[in-house]
Amino acid sequence: MALSAKNRLSKKRDFDTAFKNGKTVRGSFLFIKLAQNGQPVSRFGFVISSKVLKRATTRNKIRRYLSDFIRFNINKIKAGYDIIVIIRNGAVEIDKLREDLRNILGLSRII
Repeated sequence: MALSAKNRLSKKRDFDTAFKNGKTVRGSFLFIKLAQNGQPVSRFGFVISSKVLKRATTRNKIRRYLSDFIRFNINKIKAGYDIIVIIRNGAVEIDKLREDLRNILGLSRII
């Protein structure tokens, strides 16, 4: 099951705003851009470059896994943010990505 539509970033304008005005939090395998959105819910977007993973099926699989992880933990994340998760080079194991995402969202006092 996917992340609900109200919790997804889908418009280019929203991604551009978050990239331009957001704060960056780095992890081992990914980094996150955070920007306040003035809405009662947090919205998420995932970016995985084809330079990181060549196969689109693998990129989409990772997006689905991370989206599912967010869906299960959405109630623990403070509302009102646009959050873009960007996967860096060397990230191939989903367990490491989930752990990194958990650490960043849990330890950064922004959220």
